[in-house]
Amino acid sequence: MKALSTTSAHPFGGPRRRAAFTLVEGLVSSAILVVIIAALVSAHLVGLRLDQLVESKGGASDSSRRVLNQLPADIRSAKMWSIGNISGATVTPVAGGTAQQGTALQLYETTNGSQYILYYFDVSGLSANNGTLLRTSSTNWNPVIIASNLINTLYFVAENYNGVVATNEGNSMAYKNVIHTTLQFCQFLYPLTQVGTNGLYDYYKMEFMATPHLPE
Repeated sequence: MKALSTTSAHPFGGPRRRAAFTLVEGLVSSAILVVIIAALVSAHLVGLRLDQLVESKGGASDSSRRVLNQLPADIRSAKMWSIGNISGATVTPVAGGTAQQGTALQLYETTNGSQYILYYFDVSGLSANNGTLLRTSSTNWNPVIIASNLINTLYFVAENYNGVVATNEGNSMAYKNVIHTTLQFCQFLYPLTQVGTNGLYDYYKMEFMATPHLPE
C-alpha cells in the first residue's frame, strides 16, 4: 500500500508546505488585540466623563443666565423696594434706621405698594450646599427657583455709592442706593462624583449690583 504524502506540488515545482502561526506569533497577536481593546474602552470612559462635565457646566451656565437676565431687570424697573426677612409666606421688613440687609427683597411696581415681586433666599439647604434663590409675586404666590446650589451667606443689602450699607428704607430717598447681592455656587464637577471628603467641586461667584427706578 502506498503512503499518503503531506506535501503538494508547487506550481513552479517543488513541495509546498502548509503555513501556520507559531506560538510566539499567536501570543504577540493576542497581546496587540488586548491593547487595542483596552485603548477603545479607555477612550469610551473618557468620553463619558467629559460628557458629564459638559452637562454640569451647561447646567451652571443656564442658572447664571436666568439670574443675570431676571434679577437686575426687576430691580431696575422697581419704583420702591423693601429688604426684610421671610418666614413661611410672611416678609418682615427691616426697620428704618437700621442696616438694610435681609434674606428677602420686595420690588414694588408702583408707588402705592399694592403689588410687588419678591425674591428670597431659602437657606434650609445650606448644610448640603444647596441654598436656593426663589422668585414670586403678590398676585400669584407660586415660587420659582431662580438659582440653586448656593452656599455661604445669602442676603440682599442696600448700599450707597461708596459701598456702605444704607439705613434708609426703600420708600424714601433710597432710590439713590444700590441693591447688592452675592451668589456663590457650588456644584459637583461630575454628577457621579461621590459625596464626601476630597470630592471634586465647581465653585464660582456672581455679584449683582443694580439701582431701582426713580420714583414717580
